[in-house]
Amino acid sequence: MVWVYVVYDISDDGRRLRAARMLERMGLRRIQRSAFVGNLPYSRIRDLSRALEAIIDPGEDVVHLIPVGLQEWKRVIVLGTPLWATGAPGHYVLSY
Repeated sequence: MVWVYVVYDISDDGRRLRAARMLERMGLRRIQRSAFVGNLPYSRIRDLSRALEAIIDPGEDVVHLIPVGLQEWKRVIVLGTPLWATGAPGHYVLSY
């Protein structure tokens, strides 16, 4: 299993919604409007890339799938209030 960030710039509302719903079904959680993160096996990341490829228009859209090792994930620093946090804005350090 590896952490994966998925960030996208999808121009069409319908394609963007389909991509977001699919990412949620795959168990990823939204961390910003156009960014998701989750912990998946590499084989599922390949499946995810194929599924996203079927949704997007490669002439207009772009999607980045960025695998991140656990050591790097533990060093993520978040400034402000992320979508997954509750409470006041602050400085968040992820630790899993």
